[in-house]
Amino acid sequence: MERKAVLAQMIRVGIVGGTGKLGRDIAGLLLQREDMTPGAVIGRSGSPWIGQDLGAVTGGNETGLRITGDLLATKEDCDVYIDCTHAKALMEENFHAYALLHKPVIVATTGFGAEDVERLAGLSQSMPVAICPNFSIGVYKFLKLVRLAAEEFGKHADIDISEIHHKFKKDQPSGTAKKIRETILQTGVESPVHMHSIRAGHVIGEHSVLFTTPENERIELSHKVYSREGFAQGVFTVIQWISQRPAGLYGLEDIFG
Repeated sequence: MERKAVLAQMIRVGIVGGTGKLGRDIAGLLLQREDMTPGAVIGRSGSPWIGQDLGAVTGGNETGLRITGDLLATKEDCDVYIDCTHAKALMEENFHAYALLHKPVIVATTGFGAEDVERLAGLSQSMPVAICPNFSIGVYKFLKLVRLAAEEFGKHADIDISEIHHKFKKDQPSGTAKKIRETILQTGVESPVHMHSIRAGHVIGEHSVLFTTPENERIELSHKVYSREGFAQGVFTVIQWISQRPAGLYGLEDIFG
């Protein structure tokens, strides 16, 4: 079967920021699927990867797919986009392109301010937009446990969130840590929620929540990722889910709930 015929049966994913660490990992995972595939890989303007085969960045065989720096030119090649860049690049460089492409967008980066979220909400009025600071299905279940612990112990406890990531991660606290804080605050706790960030080595991602009570007891919940393959099923689930949804702004609770 010709490549075009094969692609017609698959969800074609445009990976924006596809030459970065997360983008490379997602591209490599998609190349192993039979129901979805990289439709385009977009690198930043001026990147030395532009024009090279995708296999050069994934460390695999040649794929026949060349990395491009022109996001708008990929419209006919993609059904869904996943943005793995960073908040500034998405809002200043990619945002207007997504409005013109009019395809589902998965936001896989963090560091957005309130105004940025408002703009994404505006974008979602005409297309589905999913904000996913973490692709781990386990994180969503972890948030459920955090909510329960906050309801049981949060009223009078000291509350601390700690997160550890690799030294190359720029934003801190992480988007997941912010989501944990948001989850705790939604329970109506009155105590301040403190966040602590560490950037070291090649740690993929660890998040812990500590509730220290006036009775000198400590309840601690933790979620740790030991391999990026742990994100794989979450990535596939989000891609399949968003490709079938109407316009709207979605989050982890919508997708994994």
